[in-house]
Amino acid sequence: MRRTKTRSCDVDITPLIDMMFMLIIFFMLTAVFIQGAIPIDLPQGNASGVAERKPVMVSVTEDARILWAGEPVTSADLPRVVGNALAASDDILIAGDRDAPYGVVAELLDALRALGVESVSLVFGGKNKNE
Repeated sequence: MRRTKTRSCDVDITPLIDMMFMLIIFFMLTAVFIQGAIPIDLPQGNASGVAERKPVMVSVTEDARILWAGEPVTSADLPRVVGNALAASDDILIAGDRDAPYGVVAELLDALRALGVESVSLVFGGKNKNE
């Protein structure tokens, strides 16, 4: 007589039970917080809405040209365009090309700081342009 082997498949449900208990605790705690909320009648203000700030994109191309909102600018034009951006409370974003000389970006940052710009953001790309 030949014996046939039966295979048993064991499924470990311990992680499932752990997750179920965590979900039960989460729902119990959130239900308690929702029931305990205190109703408050807040006063209404008459202030105007907050003006949204527009970002100005400053690009440094791989051939070391500076483009302010898409328009080429020189070092002599920089105080005028920076003054306009500061007057309009615009945010300044600098996007330097991957192949742009680092010194040009550093000089631009120094020039902006000298002209009174306190906050500048650098924009980074997600992918290599060769991909």
